[in-house]
Amino acid sequence: MAQPLKQDQKQDQRDWSVAWKNPFVIAWVVILSIVLTVNFFMVSMAIVTNPGLVVEDFYEQGKNMDKILAEQKRMDQLGWQLQIDLPILSEGKSEHVTLKVLDKDGQPLAVDKATLFYYRPSDRHLDGKTELTSAGETGIFETEFSLPKKGKWDLIMEVNRGETRFNVGRSIMVQDPE
Repeated sequence: MAQPLKQDQKQDQRDWSVAWKNPFVIAWVVILSIVLTVNFFMVSMAIVTNPGLVVEDFYEQGKNMDKILAEQKRMDQLGWQLQIDLPILSEGKSEHVTLKVLDKDGQPLAVDKATLFYYRPSDRHLDGKTELTSAGETGIFETEFSLPKKGKWDLIMEVNRGETRFNVGRSIMVQDPE
């Protein structure tokens, strides 16, 4: 049962029939505006900032996929093994990298040269390569190697013997300097 109003109490005079005066509608519109503003900001930042890996000739590379698969099959048939001694890398810190090249039977294999290619997926300007030098023993190469920024890097170790090329790739994470 409703209690009678006292003289000093005010009666609620707000008109809730007008939507723009309702605090729930106002709160809903404010939240929706914030969400749309944040989404617009994130989309514009994705467009303006570095696009990451972009392949200009994606169509040509797609047409060459059969060549890539044939190359992979040829390397599998060779049976060469690349044993890479790569320590955990820290940003800007030089580390000793050793590569052992073995044939199908696990014996050291004499190759002409060994190259380490490194790729930064988020910034192609940091991509590069390092030539490994022979350690004096058959099939063993070494170099001092460092990467300038922390984060994900893709590495490809490639060895050449005459016209024959063999490569192995992997991704690594470079850590903060200690």
